[in-house]
Formats: sequence, C-alpha cells, structure tokens
Amino acid sequence: MITNMAGFKTKAAFVATVAMVVYFVFLRTKPQYDPAEVAGLRVVVTGSSTGIGEQIAYKFASMGAKVLVTARTESKLQKVVKKCKELGSPESYYVAVSMGGYKNASKVIDTAMQKFGGIDILVLNHINAAHYGGYRYNVAEVERVLMINTLTHAHLATVAMDTIIKNKGRIVVVSSLAGQIGSPLIIPYCTSKFALNGFFKSLRQELAFNETNEVSVSICHLGFIDTESAMKLQKYVKEKPSSQVECAEELVRGAMMRERDIYFPSKVSLIAVMKEIIPEFFDRVIREHSNMPDD
Repeated sequence: MITNMAGFKTKAAFVATVAMVVYFVFLRTKPQYDPAEVAGLRVVVTGSSTGIGEQIAYKFASMGAKVLVTARTESKLQKVVKKCKELGSPESYYVAVSMGGYKNASKVIDTAMQKFGGIDILVLNHINAAHYGGYRYNVAEVERVLMINTLTHAHLATVAMDTIIKNKGRIVVVSSLAGQIGSPLIIPYCTSKFALNGFFKSLRQELAFNETNEVSVSICHLGFIDTESAMKLQKYVKEKPSSQVECAEELVRGAMMRERDIYFPSKVSLIAVMKEIIPEFFDRVIREHSNMPDD
C-alpha cells in the first residue's frame, strides 16, 4: 500500500509539473516591451555577421538603438552595418576580430566605449561550432572550443562589467539546449555550453549577492535554428529547424523584459524540465535523434 501510494504521488507530481510547464510555455501571454524604450540604447552584439546575431542587430537597429557588431569577416560586417543604418540605427559600427583570445575580445569593449561612451546591452552570441562526430579523445580540441564559446564570453562580460553596472544594463548570453542535455557527437560543444551556463548563472547570483540587482543576465536556451552553420548538420539531426528571425525577435523581447531564461522554440523549456524528471528516457531520445556522419 505504501509503495502504491508513493507511486501515485510521483505520477501526480509528474502530471502537475507537465501541466504547469505546458501552461507557461504554450498558453500564457508573454510580457511585451515598449519599442520606444530601445531608441538610443547602446548595444554590442558579438557573432553578428550572419545568423541569429545578425538578426538581433537588425531588430535593435530597427527600433533606433546604436549598434556595434563584431565577427571575423569584415566584408560581411560592412553589409550588416549598412543595413542597420538603413533600418534606423543612428550609429552603427563594426569590429572585425577573431574571438580566439582575450586580447582581441577586449578590442570589442574598447571600441564600444570609444564610440558610444558606454554599453547598455551586451549580447554574447559568438561560437565555434566545433567538430561534429565521434569524440576524438583530444582535450586540446575541447580547450580550443572552450576559449571561443565560453572563456571569451566570460572575459567580455568581465571587461564590460563597470559600464554595465553603471548603466543598469543587460547581459544576454546565447546558449543552447546542448548546455542542458549531454549529447553524443558534439562533446566539445556541449562542454562549452554547460560551462557557459554555469558561469553566467553564477555571475547572476554574484550580482544579486552584491545587491546589483539592476543588472540582468538573460540566458538564451536555443534548439535547432536555421542558421547557415546549423543547416550544414541538418542531415544528421532529426529535427525541423526554427526561424532565425523569429528566434532573434524572441531573444530581444526576453532581453528587454530582463527575463532570466529565454527558450526558443518554446518546447525547449519543456524538454529542459522533463529531462530532470525522466532523464533516462530523454537520454535515449537524444541518441535516437543523432546520426553519425559518413566520414
């Protein structure tokens, strides 16, 4: 009888949790921001020559924000800056740098301070997609991916912290479902995203501990998005991609509302909760949705 009662309570808790998550993910109306509040904000977006970062820059620019974009390819950045200005940004600049080390990363913040005199929103979006395939037992590869996907994110936030605190700003970190669920074939990438989440969750706690609650840290947990780099892996992933434009719009909304966690598509939040309740089932699903590359 006791065993049956315990099982019933577990199932009841499971059903209640699912119902609550479904409501918050799919049924509730998400809070919206006033676009007029964006005009004049000084926004830095890394990894913004293509994909989600590019679309984030355009969204902020269209509402009158001052935008600094950064990536490796200067010709692409020049096109992004031109379009930002066409969309209504009063000031748009770029910095062409690789995020493979701290010195280059610092140039981004230095340029923003020189051009804008401060930063209101720091969007950390740059990544190294890393090798897709079986783990090659090469820790140096993990270290290289960590530098670009995690350590330079932490460095940028650290260098920008004084101006972010002064302006009661926002830090927006573009992470991934891969930072919550271990996955085969992308071990270095998963490692970097788990570490990224850990750093910025802890930073958020540190800011609150020091009573600097005016600064928000929003972590964006993304599923499979139709970016150019992600689409190269589509044949290996049994998942329909979501729109990068819609993704950018949701990230900007969540950032402006200072939400702790932003999920896109919405089902990602359901997965994040359910994997804690039925971990072995989700581990199996992840394996079944992964395909080993031919080469």
